[in-house]
Amino acid sequence: MVTTLLRKSGATGSTARTVAAHLTENSRLGIHSHGLIRVPQYIKEIGDGLIDPRARPRAVRSRGAVTWVNGNSCFGSVGGTFAADRAVRLASRHGVGLVIADRLGHTGRLGAYAEAIAAQRCVAVVFGNAPPRGHFVAPFGGVEGRLPTNPIAYAIPNGSTPMFADFSTSAQPEGKVRSARNRGVRMPPGVLQDSRGRPTDDPHVLYRRPRGTLLPLGGSEFGHKGYALAILVEAMTTLLAGEKVDDPSRNEFDLTVLAIATAPGFERATAGMARYLRSSRPADQARPVMVPGDPERLARRSSTVEVDAPTWKAMKKLARELGVESPDPLGAG
Repeated sequence: MVTTLLRKSGATGSTARTVAAHLTENSRLGIHSHGLIRVPQYIKEIGDGLIDPRARPRAVRSRGAVTWVNGNSCFGSVGGTFAADRAVRLASRHGVGLVIADRLGHTGRLGAYAEAIAAQRCVAVVFGNAPPRGHFVAPFGGVEGRLPTNPIAYAIPNGSTPMFADFSTSAQPEGKVRSARNRGVRMPPGVLQDSRGRPTDDPHVLYRRPRGTLLPLGGSEFGHKGYALAILVEAMTTLLAGEKVDDPSRNEFDLTVLAIATAPGFERATAGMARYLRSSRPADQARPVMVPGDPERLARRSSTVEVDAPTWKAMKKLARELGVESPDPLGAG
């Protein structure tokens, strides 16, 4: 359904399949903030001229192990896949590869690109930003948004079971707040503040005027750490791409991808580290100690995806408008 919606909106077959697979997989993993909730957003952004559905990224210059990529307003997952592949090729030649990509649509789940790099036996670190319209995060001690959620992802090669993680430098990704709003649930403490800086669990404050803000990772007590990480991400993306953080004309996303080649035996060492970490006696016997990547591997056993009611309603509306057949849901609730 998603592939056909995207094709009807102007995407080529291969692009539509790439984006649809990315979004569907994210929902299957339970990462609803970067899953099917984005389908109506992407199609609206095509109509608004923020995404060119037929665009392809292009390497514009290289210097040693560094390549700069112009996304040409392509889908972020198409640009992210391109950047990850280019970083691996640079690492195979130089031992390390760094790709700085700009002019991308929403870049999606960065962990997907990190996983792809780890599958090629490279350590991956990925940084992603957002334009000023996505400045939902207040600086530590502030009440006005000045930063995006600025995610960081990494992956460590370990055969078919790499260690990988993907997390925002804010207390929660904006997409999780949007998902909570759609599902009619409250946010945990320490995530949001209203426009006057008062703590709140109401997800609607992020979308009202005047707008509330997300707190940096660590909240009001330890948020200086998330704030510092968010600034690093801005330097690694916006500034390395030659852009200004506060430029109101900037509407697209940037992505910086680092791949580091590994020597023979590296994956055996990773496997040993994973065994050692999992061997710790759990505080709760019903919850064994995991390593990053284990929850996603468990989630991949499922063959279904969950979609919140407002997102499904919006997708069904788009399907009717574009003449696309939609599947019947297995259940509701």
